[in-house]
Amino acid sequence: MNMLSHSPDHRTRTAERRRDAMRRRLVESAMLVFAAKGTETVVIDDVIMVAGVSRGTFYKYFPSTLDLMVAISQELANELMAQVERVVAPIPDPVERVALGLRLFIETARAFPLFAGFIRATGVQATGPAALIYNYLPDHLNEGIAKGRFLDLPLEIHLDLITGTVLLCVLRQLPVPTETAHVRQVVASMLRALGLPAPEARAIADLDPPPLHLPEDSLLVRTQRRLEAGSDDTCRRAR
Repeated sequence: MNMLSHSPDHRTRTAERRRDAMRRRLVESAMLVFAAKGTETVVIDDVIMVAGVSRGTFYKYFPSTLDLMVAISQELANELMAQVERVVAPIPDPVERVALGLRLFIETARAFPLFAGFIRATGVQATGPAALIYNYLPDHLNEGIAKGRFLDLPLEIHLDLITGTVLLCVLRQLPVPTETAHVRQVVASMLRALGLPAPEARAIADLDPPPLHLPEDSLLVRTQRRLEAGSDDTCRRAR
């Protein structure tokens, strides 16, 4: 018998994988329910019906529907932020990295109203301390400050300015997405607030961002496909 397969470390890893799988199952099921019924009317019974789990299982992971919505918003935002960072990281200029990254983030929200809907439901809680925006942006901002491109202010001020503006711009995508020109103007205004002269801010905000292709196994893409393939069935089950 291979004793390693029954070691405490192995059991711990197995338990962690099962918890992660169940959490993901609840998150994906909840996204379908929220999309079918709206974020204002969903109750826990709807989610556990679609997920096929008990109420007790739900409460092991989320104390309330609000906690669930916050978890979904953060997971979607983190997933998107990680993909945006992968695309903009090779860009030499830190100012262009920040500007084009923000445009990609906002414009993806325009393409996926479901994501914008969760941001609306959870507000600033979607960008809590665990948000990946606080992992990626500081390096780019600090580089821009060191090169004299951004104002030499405490990093928290720049982060507050960016996260607050981006959240409001994402919310503006509901119920009707804004034009791309609006997003460019918002990004240009942020760059000016960060310290760039107006002409340079506008020129950089008008650059075409690199293409962003979300992976097929991303939470947002998979849920969107399930919605498109079976939204009628989801609505019936969630009633």
